Amino acid sequence: MAADTIHDELQAIKQASLYRRLRLVENDQGPTLMLDGREVINFSSNNYLGIANHPALAEAAKKAIDRYGCGSGASRLISGNMTLHEELENRLAAFKATEAALVFNSGFQANTGIISTLSGDGDAILSDALNHASIIDGCRLSRAKTIVYDHGDLDQLEDGLKQVTNAGRKLIVTESIFSMDGDEAPLIAIVELAEKYDAMVMVDEAHATGIFGANGAGVVAKLGLGERVAVQMGTLGKALGGFGAYVAGSRTVRELLINR
Repeated sequence: MAADTIHDELQAIKQASLYRRLRLVENDQGPTLMLDGREVINFSSNNYLGIANHPALAEAAKKAIDRYGCGSGASRLISGNMTLHEELENRLAAFKATEAALVFNSGFQANTGIISTLSGDGDAILSDALNHASIIDGCRLSRAKTIVYDHGDLDQLEDGLKQVTNAGRKLIVTESIFSMDGDEAPLIAIVELAEKYDAMVMVDEAHATGIFGANGAGVVAKLGLGERVAVQMGTLGKALGGFGAYVAGSRTVRELLINR
């Protein structure tokens, strides 16, 4: 029976030492946690700036619930586009020094949504080999020709750009700070190659936000590349201590994302 196959699959996962379970955190996301009833030092959280616990953030959330309730009641395209959404996006655009911003439910949804909107059949994407799984899935969903270049390899990137000179729209996608290795992409050189071959650049700043640049705006801001990078993506759920994600760029990019 089907239920037996599910049981067998779980047993196989256990035998391969790959079985996982949800650990229960019983207090706030501080430097120490009560984990499964035991106090431990917390080296696992993204809340390394302590913003998730900040009294000002908690107070603002309480006031927002008192005024707006706990849900929008509809999608944003129907009647769920609320003042809070617009205020957040305006603040994010100012934070990233861009014309506009648009929020998403998660970083994974942001990357898959952005890439599959900006690229399609007849277009080309050039993606760093160590980009996050959400970027990889976005490339697959787009159905664009995707060339994966070795991590940070500018020569391979340029070779790839030469191969797709006849593509409709060319998009280079890279993280700024790579989540698993912690190294920084050669963004200045990437932007120069993009301008040389008439390509757009999208930068995932998820792991740079709050750490690099003026006011923690990221590596793009640190390097002064804001006007030369078409799309900046970031999350609210890492250093900023909240939930969700955003894309920052031009008003036309925002409008295209809303319509696509």
